[in-house]
Amino acid sequence: MIFDSWGGRMVSLADIKKDLREWSDDVIEQWLLYFANEPDCGWPPPEPLGAHRWAGLLGGKPLSWWKQVTWKKVTTRCGLDDLASKAKADVSDIVTKFNAGQADASTKKRVAQPWIYIRDNGTFPRAPVTMQRADGMSLIDGAHRMAAFVLFHSLSDADLAKINVKRPSINQAVWRGEHCKGELPDH
Repeated sequence: MIFDSWGGRMVSLADIKKDLREWSDDVIEQWLLYFANEPDCGWPPPEPLGAHRWAGLLGGKPLSWWKQVTWKKVTTRCGLDDLASKAKADVSDIVTKFNAGQADASTKKRVAQPWIYIRDNGTFPRAPVTMQRADGMSLIDGAHRMAAFVLFHSLSDADLAKINVKRPSINQAVWRGEHCKGELPDH
């Protein structure tokens, strides 16, 4: 059993897998596990969600709905124009703040780490968690990684030559979730 620094029991991957048996460990680890260990979240999310923080994190859909989502790693275009409107706005906001020097320390770190990985490897450090909407790819988890990718892709050929790297492929691996009834989260 794992305990936090205050002696409280931490939620583990195994705890979440009890509810989401068929889900990829990677999807759970990068999206749900962190929030499950936040003091105002816990696991499992309440049902109904009501005004609980999980409502926003789960796109307004209860755990029973998410149990009907399957995940598959796919390779797809990851340009800014390939994103759904909300994802495009979120990523653009991060990029704008970063370029204007207005990003806070947390945002700088959350963009810099994947930027370095993309520079060195040409891929995301972890495949973002997505769902496909009519207007493009929705980001369930990975807006900062996507912002780093967009920033890297915006470098000129001359800038890339200075750091002796090639532009990564616009096609990258992402986790794509699909609900068994083709439904999407509310946001």
